[in-house]
Amino acid sequence: MLVGCRVLSSKFTGFILFKGDRACFKRGVLGASDASKLKITKDVLLSVVRQFDALAKVRETESGLWVYDEDLYKKLLVFSAFYGSVKVRSALRTLKLAEVVKRMDDYSLHFWYAEILEKYRQRGIRAVGRISRAARILYGVDEK
Repeated sequence: MLVGCRVLSSKFTGFILFKGDRACFKRGVLGASDASKLKITKDVLLSVVRQFDALAKVRETESGLWVYDEDLYKKLLVFSAFYGSVKVRSALRTLKLAEVVKRMDDYSLHFWYAEILEKYRQRGIRAVGRISRAARILYGVDEK
């Protein structure tokens, strides 16, 4: 009988740390961050979680959000990347972006998630802005 030992579960856990108007996405409890310095506030991200009807999959703390669903974590990261590079923010544009990300199929979601992470690791936050601008034009949120 094992006493005092904890078994690591295979359950997904992601954490989003907020520092001012910047967010740092971290996959799992241990390890490096996926992306940091994404320009989004905790209030905006919580309103998106409400729009996704996923409050049960998120726990709010003083410094951030624990996310217990991998697809939701990917959606929040993709939304944050798309939203963070928008120069003129409005409630309508935020709703459009959230709706676009909510309706993404698994393939599209994984593509944009992987593309954002790859560009962030290679060239930083400016490359993420280019990717998100292309996606916003593709999905009809922004015009050319």
